[in-house]
Amino acid sequence: MHRIEAYFRLAIIFIIIISILYLPILFKLKKKGINSIRQISYIGLGASVFLIIFATILFTPITFEPKTHILNLIPFNLQKIGIEQFLIEKIPNIILFIPLGFFLPAVFKSNRKAYKTILITFALTFGIEFFQYFIGRSSDIDDIMTNLLGGIIGFIVFKLLDRFLKITTFWNKLIER
Repeated sequence: MHRIEAYFRLAIIFIIIISILYLPILFKLKKKGINSIRQISYIGLGASVFLIIFATILFTPITFEPKTHILNLIPFNLQKIGIEQFLIEKIPNIILFIPLGFFLPAVFKSNRKAYKTILITFALTFGIEFFQYFIGRSSDIDDIMTNLLGGIIGFIVFKLLDRFLKITTFWNKLIER
């Protein structure tokens, strides 16, 4: 579970740094009448995209002339890696994409339909896996499936909160109906 903890710590550090750097902009835009609560969702979306790219591409060295190209097209091959290793590798993938599934519909009204958020999440994760194949990292169908699951979970959380928090001022300012 050390990988999950590393991602979580990285996310906290990144959010703190971005928040500190964003404070002057926040106050300047607030003076102009732009909703500071709405700005939080933009920060969240930017942070989630950055963390996804950092964790999936930039976290390890990139080499464009890898000795091997690893491609796994057999979904959930537990006999090969075992259940414990599978959980250690796949749970972070789910967790990593939950914020993306949440913030896409929060920021963009056009993504409040499930198929649009799922399509964007799929395109991003497929692009990452495609790129990873050419930089010497493994490209795995499991990653696409678990990343997509994380995006779907995030979308479901958004929809549930939208259903139950419609009447709150905070939520309405966050998603600007």
